[in-house]
Amino acid sequence: MYQEIAVNDSWRFYPGFEDAFLQIEYDCSSWKRVDLPHSPHQFEIGYRKELSYQQLSTYKRRFSVKKEAHQLLSIRFDGIANSARFYCNGEQVGSSFGTYLPYILELGSMDEFDLTVVVDATEDPAFPPFGGSVDYLAFCGIYRQATMIVREKEHITFLSVTSSTKDRAELHARAVHSDSLRVTASLLDGESLVASAETVVENGLFHLVFDALQLRQWSLDDPYLYTIRVKLADAEERVVRFGSRHAEFKADGFYLNGRKLTLVGLNRHQDYPYLGYAAPPSLQRHDALLLKQLGVNLVRTSHYPQDPSFLDACDEMGLLVFEEIPGWQHIGSGEVWRKACLENTRCMIERDCNHPSIILWGVRINESPDDEQLYKATNALARHIDPHRQTGGVRNIKHSQFLEDVYTYNDFSYAGKGRGLEKKTKICASSFPYLVTEYCGHIYPCKRFDPPMMRSEHALRHFHILDAGRSTTGLSGAIGWCMHDYYTHANFGSGDQICYHGVIDLARNPKAAAYAYISQMEQQPMLCVLSSMEGGDHPNACLDQAVVATNCEAVRLWFNDEVVGVFYPDYKQFPHLAHPPVIIRDFIGDRLKAESYLNARQRKSLSRLLGKVGRQAVKLTLFDTLKMGFFLARHRKNYGDAVRLFTTYVGNWGSKEVAWRFEGLVDGKAKVVEVLKAGLTPTLALTSSTTSLSLALPTYDMAAVQVLIVKEGQVLPLSYATIAFTVSIEGPLALGSPATSCTIGGSAVIYVRTIGKAGKARLTVHSALGDTTLSFTVG
Repeated sequence: MYQEIAVNDSWRFYPGFEDAFLQIEYDCSSWKRVDLPHSPHQFEIGYRKELSYQQLSTYKRRFSVKKEAHQLLSIRFDGIANSARFYCNGEQVGSSFGTYLPYILELGSMDEFDLTVVVDATEDPAFPPFGGSVDYLAFCGIYRQATMIVREKEHITFLSVTSSTKDRAELHARAVHSDSLRVTASLLDGESLVASAETVVENGLFHLVFDALQLRQWSLDDPYLYTIRVKLADAEERVVRFGSRHAEFKADGFYLNGRKLTLVGLNRHQDYPYLGYAAPPSLQRHDALLLKQLGVNLVRTSHYPQDPSFLDACDEMGLLVFEEIPGWQHIGSGEVWRKACLENTRCMIERDCNHPSIILWGVRINESPDDEQLYKATNALARHIDPHRQTGGVRNIKHSQFLEDVYTYNDFSYAGKGRGLEKKTKICASSFPYLVTEYCGHIYPCKRFDPPMMRSEHALRHFHILDAGRSTTGLSGAIGWCMHDYYTHANFGSGDQICYHGVIDLARNPKAAAYAYISQMEQQPMLCVLSSMEGGDHPNACLDQAVVATNCEAVRLWFNDEVVGVFYPDYKQFPHLAHPPVIIRDFIGDRLKAESYLNARQRKSLSRLLGKVGRQAVKLTLFDTLKMGFFLARHRKNYGDAVRLFTTYVGNWGSKEVAWRFEGLVDGKAKVVEVLKAGLTPTLALTSSTTSLSLALPTYDMAAVQVLIVKEGQVLPLSYATIAFTVSIEGPLALGSPATSCTIGGSAVIYVRTIGKAGKARLTVHSALGDTTLSFTVG
């Protein structure tokens, strides 16, 4: 018999440690009751004392297990930040070192015991990713799930399924105390039997082949999954899920199932506001969904293996993954550190090798120097465990020692001018498979409350590099830095210890740059104005340009009830994008038709002149003065007429109401519209990742409620809206975030979680903008 039993509920927690806690008679009933995943510290968005969360904390739980006397017991902790000591009935029985991969506590034949886990959040330089200066937080606590495992003495220790063609699947496995035992396996499509095979264990190994199959291949649009049930004698049954697909990086690009595919990706950290790393599977899955909705096809798990439920979601949604070992720039000199690096490589691949979404193993510490001995070892280990996947090693060094299968490189060369990416031959040999693994990021950080011109420039930089990614010879694709803003140490990021490098913010609400990616999708017409149309947001109160992200054929612009003109995607600047941005610099255009004395050529000339004068703060150069004088004389106009033209078409002074209407045109018809209108009252809008939460899960369910301050008809939130709010809940839900908070740049997030009871619940947000309510069902 083999059982996995979730043990995530009913832990007792204390924010510290004393030796007395290890005494068998110690009474911890007054301690706070918590569920896993759990963070000992709530991480506010913004300023905090550096390293304040790096403390000891204690978890306790009483176990009474129904099992046979000969059966073995263990508990798998999927993630503890950053090390831990384990005590049964006051005696130490294990210790873990490392933040991002599972630790299995072997308990032998025990069936009743008190377990104490003392967690140390210190960044210990003895193991990766620590020892240097790390540009992200590792947080604290038992931040992933825990699972009790009951098994026989004879049991399977490792299962790997590979299927690179639709007519064949192979299973490789290890087992202990199992030589000569019979193994049977069934390949299933849902509940339907596809094929079966059997063998016996020899020298602790067994291998099964399924031939003459007709499998559907796993792809981005059809992420089809199968299962294999493996029985070891009559003692154990294990189930493994897999997808049949062939992924290969070549010198000319990346191929999935034989078809060339341009990779467009984003890097992801696994931190969340308030929660730190302690996010349950429901939020992990939601992040995968957000990436799909952004229109990317690849995510890099920077810079460590991430939650198995996130990888499960990538398998199910058709999102490719580049997963890498923990580390950031630093290579420890001690033998313990280097052995831990190899152990991380082994553990990552053995844990995750059955995920069809994973196409590349990262076996080099991110941006570390060359180390032939270490990286020969990590590559050899990866190829031994999983000979069917290629390896990469992310570096920021040109023409460095190449021991992997794919040259993966962080290209931060673009600074707003010139090529979006460097030529491949400047980075590595043309014969190497090549993938850019980071770009933009710290070169142009952008807060959602930065001036609008910075936010639209941030988006344009992503547009430029997306264009370069499709035109750089021999490049498989590029992965942007990064998905969302993230917490960091005081010597990185902004003064509030946040790196504002994301295309969405820490609360998972989109910035302007997100629409550079969304606009490349084809599913439905979209349009988002990335620039402010408010004069007060621009120098000299004069609009400079409007950047519009859209997948439509053209954009028609209206000023109140007047047509300005029809504008087209900028294929001159972005010739390789399916949908370049529309960049509008003429806000007068056809409005000058009201000046009936002008012909088309004269209207165009006057529009350019008036716009130029506005951008120059009504300071005319000598040439401008001559042009305006010639215009006035030719049409028998005077200085007052010139002032009227300027105030009407540039300054818009005296207008009681201004509305800019952007229409996305397909076949000449408006398919999507955004209206930016002055004077509208803002509203507080709520959108939840789900309104139906489940009690039938291994741990608590949680929903992310996105808070946005918007105006009617406007896509992006109000970037300067800092509005306080309070939250109240009725029914069987609890808050996972503060009851009092405020929006930052018009954005915030609220987390609600189940508490083990079914029923209807209601969340209400109270603010100066009124009350806004969401309803939930828990069952």
